[in-house]
Amino acid sequence: MDTITQALLGSAVAYSVAGRKAPRASVLYGAAFGILPDLDVFIKYANDLDTMTFHRSWTHSWIVHSLLAAFVAWLMSKLDQRVDFRRWLALIWLVWITHSGLDAMTVYGTQLFWPFMPPPASIGSIFIIDPLYSLPLAAGFLAILLAAGKRLSHAVMIGSLIFSTAYLGWSYAAQSWITQQTEQALQKQQIDYQHIKITPAPLNTLLWRIVVIDEEVYYEGFRSIFDGDSAFSFTQFERGMELKKLLPDQTHIKRINWFTQDNFKLEQQDNMIVATDLRMGMEPNYFFRFKLAEIRDGNVISVGPQQLGMQRNAKEGLNWMWHRIWNPQLSPLH
Repeated sequence: MDTITQALLGSAVAYSVAGRKAPRASVLYGAAFGILPDLDVFIKYANDLDTMTFHRSWTHSWIVHSLLAAFVAWLMSKLDQRVDFRRWLALIWLVWITHSGLDAMTVYGTQLFWPFMPPPASIGSIFIIDPLYSLPLAAGFLAILLAAGKRLSHAVMIGSLIFSTAYLGWSYAAQSWITQQTEQALQKQQIDYQHIKITPAPLNTLLWRIVVIDEEVYYEGFRSIFDGDSAFSFTQFERGMELKKLLPDQTHIKRINWFTQDNFKLEQQDNMIVATDLRMGMEPNYFFRFKLAEIRDGNVISVGPQQLGMQRNAKEGLNWMWHRIWNPQLSPLH
């Protein structure tokens, strides 16, 4: 999730642990510890692909959190003795693991078990920014900051944490429901596939984007929770997998395949071979597109992966998605 939301979640978790001992201080400490894992965005890596795939790695590892929490808790117990070591340990550990756990609910990819290297956790049931998740936590944070010690402020903070957690549960349930419907529709339409990725449209959990991956092609579709009995519609696209064998260096494409869990495509654009992460965006506009090679005088030359810009104004896509929530007959942009 976005860093502001992580700070707000950290404040709520910290308050639930140490709010009675130090209400205002606990939310401030929680917010500070809540943003620490995201400071890895300032680390410089060799290329744009490494910057993407090493974000949310060791700083988001539950193993690293568990190893560091005791030392940091001991240090904090010396600096602020209003909270004892055991509460500091619970506060810091819970703030950090809930940070990474929330990130794992998004589609980006979070390496919860680094330095072990299973594919990153990317449940994808909530968008990276979702006001219905964040705003209640903001209300709780402000309530304690402005009126610490008041019964109403306490109720607002605890209520905001309960609501945001319930909203996460709703998002996962909605995703599961859409997944079940999608599998039935694919079977009915006799579409072969290897796997499916279903994610919410930006800023909501009402409209869901469906990506169906097969070896050589993929399909894109959308489903609103208000679509009722209307038929599913999928549009087929080529994945460009024949371009893989042209790449002199397979290292980067293997990294993309691992990080996206095979949710990517290749295409030739002018003199470039471009890899696109199909999980974030919609046809033909994606957040993460990387130039992997250049074609010069008939020769394919690998380059350090360079991130390319989006191909269309994102505002147009957001406007289409809003109208698609209510209208299942709306034609896709592509």
